[in-house]
Amino acid sequence: MLSLLQPLGLILASWLGLFLLFCGLGRAVLGALQIGAASPRQWLDSFWLGWALVLFVLQLWHFAFPVNDLIMLLLATGAALSLWRARFELGELAARLRRDKAFLLLMGGSALWFASRSIEMPAAFDTGYRDIQAVMWMDTYAIVPGLGNLFASLAYNHPSYLYNALLDFGAFSGRSVYIANGLLLLAYLAQALAGGLQLWRNRGSNALRWSRVFALLTIPFIFQYTGGRGGITHFLTDTIVDLLGFLAIIYWLDFLQGWQPRANRDYLLLRLAVIVAVGSIVKQTYTIFGLAIALQTGLIWLRRGGLAASSGQVARLLGGIILLAAAFLLPWLARGVLSSGYMAYPLSFGRIELDWTIPAEHIETRQRFLATNTRQRGSDPEEVLGSWDWLAPWLSRLADNFFHTALPAAISTISLFLLAAGKVVNRSGSGLGLWALLPLLVMLVSWFFSFPNPKYARWLFWAFAALCVLLALLEWQQIPPQRRALGAVAVCAVCFAYTPFFVLRLGTFPLPAGPADGFYAREQPQIRRFETESGLILNAPMYGGQCWSLPLPCTDTPNSKVYARAPGDLGAGFAYATEDG
Repeated sequence: MLSLLQPLGLILASWLGLFLLFCGLGRAVLGALQIGAASPRQWLDSFWLGWALVLFVLQLWHFAFPVNDLIMLLLATGAALSLWRARFELGELAARLRRDKAFLLLMGGSALWFASRSIEMPAAFDTGYRDIQAVMWMDTYAIVPGLGNLFASLAYNHPSYLYNALLDFGAFSGRSVYIANGLLLLAYLAQALAGGLQLWRNRGSNALRWSRVFALLTIPFIFQYTGGRGGITHFLTDTIVDLLGFLAIIYWLDFLQGWQPRANRDYLLLRLAVIVAVGSIVKQTYTIFGLAIALQTGLIWLRRGGLAASSGQVARLLGGIILLAAAFLLPWLARGVLSSGYMAYPLSFGRIELDWTIPAEHIETRQRFLATNTRQRGSDPEEVLGSWDWLAPWLSRLADNFFHTALPAAISTISLFLLAAGKVVNRSGSGLGLWALLPLLVMLVSWFFSFPNPKYARWLFWAFAALCVLLALLEWQQIPPQRRALGAVAVCAVCFAYTPFFVLRLGTFPLPAGPADGFYAREQPQIRRFETESGLILNAPMYGGQCWSLPLPCTDTPNSKVYARAPGDLGAGFAYATEDG
C-alpha cells in the first residue's frame, strides 16, 4: 500500500491546485460582476465559471498558439492574483469548512477513492481512437486547417480537448488523462454532497430546496464512474456533458425557486446561461436541451415580470446574456471552419468553400455512419435506416443497461405514479409541475430520432428520474418534511449501493500501484507506414484501429488522396485531392 502514496498524493495535489486555479479565475469573474463569494456554494460556482472562462480563453489562444506551458503559467498567475485579492474570503471559507467535519470527511474519503481509481489504464475505445490524438495535436500546434481530412474523427470541434491539453503540464505532461475528468467529477460531487448535507440538516423546514434534492439524487450516478476499470481515465466528452446537464438543471431549479423581479438576483440567470452556452459548444447534441431550457426560462422570466425592472437593468441582463453566448459560440464556429470547412461538423450546415473543406460526400457518409452505428452498430446503413427493424434489439440493449437506463426508468415510473396519486388526494399545487420535465422530454425525443446511442442519454434518464422524485415529494406536502427528506436520502442510498456491489462483483478493488510511477500505462500499438500519392507519410495502427499516443500524424483510415498543404509543415494543415485536381 505504501507504493500508492506517490501516485495518489500526486493526483490529489494536482486536483487541489487545479481546483484553486479555476476557483481563482471564476472569482475574478464574480468580482468583475461585483458579486461576493462568501459561501462555499459560491466558491463551487466560481470553479465552474473559471473552467468556462478557461475554455473561452483557450479557444482564442489556440487560433495562434499551441496549448502549451506558457498559457498554463499565464492562467495560473491570473488565478493567484485573484485568490490573493480574495484571501480574506478564502480564509473565511477555510474556517467554515474546518467546522463542517461531516463534509470534510465525506469529501476527503471520496477524493481518496476517486484518486485510487485514477491510476488505472485508459480503456475507453474513443479515447484511444481519437481523443488522445486530438489532444496531442493541440499540445503541438495551433489549430490545424483541414485536420478532418487526415482523420475524420479529428474534425469534431470539442473545446473540452483544449482543457485536457492544458492539463498536460508538469508531472502530468502527456498524461492528463489520469486527472482531467476526475477533477470535474469531484467538483460536481462536492456541490452534490454539500447540497445533500444541507437538505438533511434543514429537514425540519417546510420548504424543500429543490436543487438540493436533485443534486443528492445524482450522487450515485457520479460514483458509478468509479465502478469499472478505466471509468474515469479517459477524455470522453460524454462525461462532461453529463455534468453540465446536471448543473444546468440545478441552476435552473434555483432560478425557478429563487428568482423574483427587482430582487437583484440576475446572477441566477447568468450562471445558468454560462453552463448552457458551454454545454452547447462541448457537444452539439446538448444544444437542443440548451435551447429548450433557455426558451422555457425566458417565458417564466417574462411571466414573473422580468420586464418590470428598470430598463437599464433589463438591457444589461439581456445584453450580457447575448454577449456571453456570442463569446463562446463565434470562436467555436470559426474553429469548426478551420478544422473541417464546416461550422458544425458533421452537419453540412455552414459549409465554407476553402481548399481544405472536407468533400460533401464524405459528410453524407459520416452522417449515415453515425445514424447507423447509434442504432445498430456495425450494420448496413441501407438496412438500418430504411426500416424499424433495429428498434427491438435497440430496446433490448436499453433494458440490459441496468444502471444508466433501466434503473432510472423504473424510478421515474414509480415517482410519476406517486405524483398522480398525490394529485388525486391533494387539490393545491406544489409550485413545480410536469412542465418542468419538458426540456428533458424535448431532448429525449431529439436523441431518439437522431443518434439514439444510450451513452448519449444516460444523464437524461437520471435527470428525468431525479426530477420525477422531486415532483412526487413536493406533491405530498401533508407528509412531514423530515420524512420527505428521508425519502430522498433513501432513494439515493439504494441507488448508491449498486456501485460497491459492482466493484466487488468485478473484483476491481483494491488496485495496487501500477508499474509506471504507480500508474498503469497502455502499451502502444505497432505502427504501419502509409504513403499518400503526394508523398505524405502517415502513421497507422497495425491492429485494433486505435492510435493512442502514436506519433503524429496518425490515422486509422489513411487515404491516398490526402496531402499536406505545406510539405514538411504539419501545422499548415491537410487537404483532399479531388478527381479534378
